[in-house]
Amino acid sequence: MRVRIVFLGEDPRDPLQQAAADYLARCGRRFDAGLQPLMPTRRGKNANDASVRAAEAAALLKASEGCTRIALDKSGQQPSSSEAFAASVESLLARGKPLAFLIGGATGLHESLLQGAGSGGDVFALWSLSKVTFAHRLAVCVLAEQLYRASEIARGGPYHKS
Repeated sequence: MRVRIVFLGEDPRDPLQQAAADYLARCGRRFDAGLQPLMPTRRGKNANDASVRAAEAAALLKASEGCTRIALDKSGQQPSSSEAFAASVESLLARGKPLAFLIGGATGLHESLLQGAGSGGDVFALWSLSKVTFAHRLAVCVLAEQLYRASEIARGGPYHKS
């Protein structure tokens, strides 16, 4: 896969995950995009959110080895338009490495992923889909739709209307 969405919580029967998979399949060979679901860390009754996020961060990093990583969080930089998002994705893919979008689990991303973004750490950049918080399953679907829109913008297809 050239573009992957790495996220926690797989449920193939989830309509949002099915819609996301459909959008990514529509991207075709340009992005060769797909979902890479991971098992979330088990949360016991007295689970510590910080340790859950740390374990999930390690899983996200392992699953995206060798990729340019973009972490998604509401504190990240928002693209100014769909065209800007498409141009950013194309530019990152032109570097020759696969692109991995990292979406945290129910408790969000670990601070190590958020703080290291853009400073030569494990994460290349921190992006945001919106300033409001989305459930992680919804964020997967919204991102998949934006990637499909970006592929249509890049090929000059009819899907995107500004």
